[in-house]
Amino acid sequence: MGAGADAANLYNCLMNFVEIAIPFFILAMVVELAYGAWKKNQTYRLNDAVASLMMGSLSQLVGVLRLSFAAVVFAGAVELLGVVAWTPEHWWHWVAAFVAYDFCYYWKHRFGHEWRIMWASHSAHHQSEEYNLSTALRQTSTDYIGFVFYLPMYLAGTPAYVMISVGTLNLVYQFWVHTQHVDRLGVLDYLLVTPSNHRVHHAKNSSYIDKNYGGFFIIWDRLFGTFCDERKDEKPIYGITHGLRSWNPLWANAIVWWHTLILAVKAPRWRDKFAVWFKGPGWFPQGLEPRDADSVGWADQYNPSVPQSTKTYVFLQYVVLTAAGFALTAVQGDLARPGVLAVFGLIAGSMYVVGLWLEHRSYRFVVDLGRALLLISAGLWMPLLAANGEGTTWVMQSLGLANLVLLALLYRLQLSERSVAALS
Repeated sequence: MGAGADAANLYNCLMNFVEIAIPFFILAMVVELAYGAWKKNQTYRLNDAVASLMMGSLSQLVGVLRLSFAAVVFAGAVELLGVVAWTPEHWWHWVAAFVAYDFCYYWKHRFGHEWRIMWASHSAHHQSEEYNLSTALRQTSTDYIGFVFYLPMYLAGTPAYVMISVGTLNLVYQFWVHTQHVDRLGVLDYLLVTPSNHRVHHAKNSSYIDKNYGGFFIIWDRLFGTFCDERKDEKPIYGITHGLRSWNPLWANAIVWWHTLILAVKAPRWRDKFAVWFKGPGWFPQGLEPRDADSVGWADQYNPSVPQSTKTYVFLQYVVLTAAGFALTAVQGDLARPGVLAVFGLIAGSMYVVGLWLEHRSYRFVVDLGRALLLISAGLWMPLLAANGEGTTWVMQSLGLANLVLLALLYRLQLSERSVAALS
């Protein structure tokens, strides 16, 4: 068998690193949750974990919209310059590609903190005020710029399957470093990104901010002056300096984009309207500097009190939405484009509704009722969008009816809970 055929087979095996790892991700989170309970050092909160996992699901689901133009840019650049892709024939080709990818990742990650136009996307990953394995899955849905940092590898002739393989392997590695239960690891802390090194990166302590950008190797940070060691006398406080104060995954993805757009519009000088996108998130146009500090305590966590019935309902909703996301990804080729967009909108909108429950908003029942009725009425509007979506329509109607029943039970239960609370 020729080298090209071997490479193709290896491509088929390695392309699915993340997909292969998903069951292990879930198992690892369960183990971490149980270990935290056993050690009486729990690092999970339902609201924070569900919000992170919803954002991870949403970031994967955005793929059905086919908005990415990275492939078009890469293909155009390679064709324009006449680049010929090389074939990895030796193991060290893969090692070299992995090291080069991690080097590019370092710079992408660093500029993700130093330019607002990239922080607007990357900030979603840092919003969690807890630090656990679910935080690793809290990913953005709006990263349409970062791909340019890998362009040099494509122009050097790196095949797409090699890029995707080493990239997904790098991403899988980064999962396990999001934990508070692994202490320092000796010599490994000097060479690799470890839980200790990455805890610093996620901390908002002034001495820790904008440090430790590496994905696999920490040596890039040591070489380029962005390394900071975790200190025993300063415990990391996680999150962003101005907290999100919301469990809404749509707003979590949009908040920095929106605030940056407002700054650009309000900036009195034209050069600042442009500069605001390429300055750090702590820079403000002249005259628009924040006047007051964050009114919320810097170390205070956003943790609205909700009844146990809400927590149970939210967990069930998350399970259903995750299954719906996987199902849409699997059947998207069988649905007409408008139908795919409609189902995507329903899943994303349902995540917004889950956020309302976690925030205990007074209008949560009304909005959720509207969602249930919309699902039940799918038989009326879904055929207009996808003539081949009969099975999808039936599933949506069934989910709508089940949701309506659950809402009725939940309403009665929470009325009873409020009555008991008023009497106590």
